[in-house]
Amino acid sequence: MDVGRSLSQYLGWLSTWRQGEGIYGGLHIHPCWRVSSVLERRYQGPTVSEYCGLIRGFLNLYEKTGEDRFLRECILMADFLRSLQDPDGCFEHSVYEFEPGRGGCIHNALADVGLLSLCFVLAEEELDPEPYLEAVRRNFDWFMKSWWKRGNSWLKNPSFPCWCGVTNQDLAVCWAMLLYAELKDSRYWENYGRLVADWYLENYFLPEYGCFYRGDAEDFPEPAAYTGLIVYELLNMYQFTKDSLYLKTALGCLDYLKRGAWRDNYGFLRIHHNIDLETGVLEEKPSLITQGPLISGLQLLEEINVQEYTSFKKELLKTLLFYQSGRGYFRNSTDHENLFDIVARICPGELEALTLVWRGGKLPVVEEKYDVGIDFSGGYFWIDSDSYWELYYRDSVVSGVKREPNGIKSGSLLKNVKRLEFREDSIYLELSKPISVSLDYVIDEETSVLVKCPRGTRIRVKRSSGEVAEYELEGGESEVL
Repeated sequence: MDVGRSLSQYLGWLSTWRQGEGIYGGLHIHPCWRVSSVLERRYQGPTVSEYCGLIRGFLNLYEKTGEDRFLRECILMADFLRSLQDPDGCFEHSVYEFEPGRGGCIHNALADVGLLSLCFVLAEEELDPEPYLEAVRRNFDWFMKSWWKRGNSWLKNPSFPCWCGVTNQDLAVCWAMLLYAELKDSRYWENYGRLVADWYLENYFLPEYGCFYRGDAEDFPEPAAYTGLIVYELLNMYQFTKDSLYLKTALGCLDYLKRGAWRDNYGFLRIHHNIDLETGVLEEKPSLITQGPLISGLQLLEEINVQEYTSFKKELLKTLLFYQSGRGYFRNSTDHENLFDIVARICPGELEALTLVWRGGKLPVVEEKYDVGIDFSGGYFWIDSDSYWELYYRDSVVSGVKREPNGIKSGSLLKNVKRLEFREDSIYLELSKPISVSLDYVIDEETSVLVKCPRGTRIRVKRSSGEVAEYELEGGESEVL
């Protein structure tokens, strides 16, 4: 596995979503909850929770390459976050799949984690972290006024120590408060964060299964993808507290995730979706391919010399890289049979995971670049380029100008792709110009790919055997497979 190459491809693609200094937009759909309202609201600007993985990933690149440009970009991102902070301390654009809006619990907390992660490095470099520490303090004050024991629509105003009452979200607040305690002031952690974390471990963890109650519906466990995030939160808290209960609980969650893992049609390891607590049956699908926080947690375990999950991490990493586009973005899933499989998200957690796993040095230069990425699922077609993206379904097309936060439009913007059809056993692609195409749909042995194009067109295909091949076409109509 060439993690360095994967990183270079991803960073090249991420740059196409840069909307200003330190500003990264994206399509904030939610495959787990099947929410795509940002498309209707025509919003593709920044959302603050993404900045946790982006900043931490770029900090890892700064450490492992020694290149100042990565630290400079982190500072630009942190300054942008500060510019989004309202007088009450809450960050604008903090509701992810419901953007544009403000006030989300975990979204504010993850922005804090990103800022605090930068503060550690600034302090080491003898640079001033105070403006970012002050932003976090103001956000904590907002948390205590707006979220303390507020709960959620299912559980309003609970009596136990919490904010929104959802396990993975409140643990993110705890993580942020612990980082702040290490850097500045322990009062938030000692008076609130520790109490909340300990309450969840004592009351919501189900040791017989290895998962947590989620907290916003009766007897509903956290989906497995969120369990992976919880593992990462607990291991980060263990790093600072050395509280063995955090480590023990994280390992219990990992055993649960390993037990539920399954292999897809192409032999790649996948994390299951959830568990039915009444029957104990593990539900395999829909399974998310993008398991960045879990991979990051597994890497942290190796760094404290817990080696029994190494092969598990390698298998999940293999899966992630196989489903990466030649343009650098990642497929979400193979199980929805609709847009939630294929609409490319920013995936900052996957960036952080790759930067943790990567051994460092100089990032490789990727010579093979693709003008367009194309994928399919359940009648939906996804097309991605440097400037635009398009999503087709039957006779409707929605598209976006990547550099514009409100740049989602009706109709087609790309002119190079004239025709695109997916039938049961064939894919037909007609191009008007000699461009390079990454066809990201996995092609099985029974499927043929027909391409009508000018001479000089390049096409990359991904086979069900796990192989990736590239063809340079002579022009006219060609059968690739």
